[in-house]
Amino acid sequence: MKMRYVFFPFAIIFLVYLIIPGPTSVNDFPSLPNSVKSDLSGDTWQVPNVVGYFSDNYRKMATSYYKNIFQQKNILFLPPIRLNYPPEFAYTAIKVETQSTYLEEYLYPLRNSVFVNGLEPFSEDGQRRFWGSTKFEIGDQAFFTKVTLRFYPSPIWARLVVWVGICLSLVLLWKLGRRILSGE
Repeated sequence: MKMRYVFFPFAIIFLVYLIIPGPTSVNDFPSLPNSVKSDLSGDTWQVPNVVGYFSDNYRKMATSYYKNIFQQKNILFLPPIRLNYPPEFAYTAIKVETQSTYLEEYLYPLRNSVFVNGLEPFSEDGQRRFWGSTKFEIGDQAFFTKVTLRFYPSPIWARLVVWVGICLSLVLLWKLGRRILSGE
């Protein structure tokens, strides 16, 4: 009997969490401040939900900017979970041939996530980090960094299937546990 008083509020809160609207594509995220949008192959329509920006914004600014935007777009009072990956994982998470010096993911479990990948061939004081480092020259401007976003949305129907599956599993586990404890 008391299980209902815990289960139903949990199920309703979990359902609300899963159906609250959020971003649906990478186009819902604004451009990085003081940046130029990349038109390189792979940064436009070739790979879905990927966009790149050339700028002078380094890791701390770029990652905190997109973390805040992601939280605002999801309308949740909790901040997203931050995961830090080795730069080599950008080949898998962003796209093949992605160069990287950092890769971070911000996610809301069972909802959606956004990867923020950065390539910084120069340190913030202008020193080369690698042999052969060059600035990104776009038109008549030169930039020190490139930030690439990849957004992974989840459709609402998939979230609802997950909700039904979790709720059903909890009920079945509860009933099984009661049967085991009662010795049936």
